[in-house]
Amino acid sequence: MFTDPDMSRQSGLELLTQVSERWPRLLVVTLSARATVETAIQALQLGAFDYVRKPVRPHQVKRVLELVSLQLQLSRPGAKPRDPVQFAHTLAAKEGYEVLLISPEPVAVTNKRVSHRPLDPENPSRIREEVEGFVASREKAAVVIAGVEDILARHREEEIAALLEGIRGILKGKGPLAVGYDPNKVTATGALAVQASIGSVDAHLTLESLANPIRRLVLRRLAEGPCTFTQAMTASNLNDTSKIAFHLRKLSQSGLVARATRQRYCLTPRGRGATRILSSIYDLDSRKGSGNLVFPSRPQRSFHS
Repeated sequence: MFTDPDMSRQSGLELLTQVSERWPRLLVVTLSARATVETAIQALQLGAFDYVRKPVRPHQVKRVLELVSLQLQLSRPGAKPRDPVQFAHTLAAKEGYEVLLISPEPVAVTNKRVSHRPLDPENPSRIREEVEGFVASREKAAVVIAGVEDILARHREEEIAALLEGIRGILKGKGPLAVGYDPNKVTATGALAVQASIGSVDAHLTLESLANPIRRLVLRRLAEGPCTFTQAMTASNLNDTSKIAFHLRKLSQSGLVARATRQRYCLTPRGRGATRILSSIYDLDSRKGSGNLVFPSRPQRSFHS
């Protein structure tokens, strides 16, 4: 959405706030002839994807759309899609878990270690209740949730992220949480919110930074070696000092970037790790770790042995 801060009935910043609350995955670009730098930065702080100053030139719109394209690439991961039903049966048959499968559609359960519950996207709190009841009496339990895009379409990303973090806590020491989503029905920010809820707080901060294409361009430049403010601005194809300063500050606050000298920026150890996972963030082999997993789903079907 493109919006102008100078409107007759309400300000663009007020609209931005309302939009962020109601449709948190909508990308918003603000534009205005009279907006000050402070107003533009305030828009970014309120959740705007970018800002453009009037008079708007074709190359500015093209640049914004290029950034949008980079943003949306994160919602098209290269990981192989999985059938959530079959995956649940695999966890039960090959790894010995008792599995709770929560999905929108009825399924044919062929393994006594797999239990199915319907997904109610209108009441996500019921998912936690189902998980708590299932896990309480079991020593080795796993949970597979399919159709997360249905929940994200009805509730704020932060609420769903908190729900999944809570479920991960319930399963701690007992088994993995696997969350499936349709990559054609969830945006990049929605996918990142789900991914972040499966990881740690540090992972959440890292993913928040990686979610922004300008910050990704800066990180790629820093992966080549320390650079100056001007070099970072060139790498991100920006000619706005206030904007690149904002993004460098966010990268610093997330612990990915630090000052090597007064004039140069460099990657921190965590920043170097972030650049390594940048191109494969959804294709990590979590089986070597906790077993928690987020994956794109194939259309759901009943499992038959």
